[in-house]
Amino acid sequence: MRILPLAVLTLAACSLTALVGAQTPAGHRLVQPAEIAWGLMGPGGLATAIAEGDPTKAGPFTMMLKLRDGGWIPPHFHNVDKRLVVISGTLLMGHGDAIEAGATTELHAGGIGVMPAGTHHYEGGRGETIVALIANGPFTTTMVKR
Repeated sequence: MRILPLAVLTLAACSLTALVGAQTPAGHRLVQPAEIAWGLMGPGGLATAIAEGDPTKAGPFTMMLKLRDGGWIPPHFHNVDKRLVVISGTLLMGHGDAIEAGATTELHAGGIGVMPAGTHHYEGGRGETIVALIANGPFTTTMVKR
């Protein structure tokens, strides 16, 4: 029985690791921040981008939201549960049919929010705020009428 030198085994292991790491499984998708195609910033200070999936069709999707400092998304609700993950900035979360800045909860980078379908809520940004919205489509947003 012949024993291979440690250097040969190490080289073989590194080559195998590089080969396995270079293969991308079907459906695997990575999106870098520079690849996010933001839409135009609206008058309320909100820009959106679809990172993956299609919110108009059945199935999971991830939508990115960017709020300018001081921007607000007026009271609204959704037809399905939504999850938010704050990437940067501070998201101000409030519940109800009118924006009350003093009645919000601050979610900082890394914070997570879950809103059940039909929950009336609104969001604001302190500093430029970037959030990942994760839900299953078809996804609709209904603005609360005042």
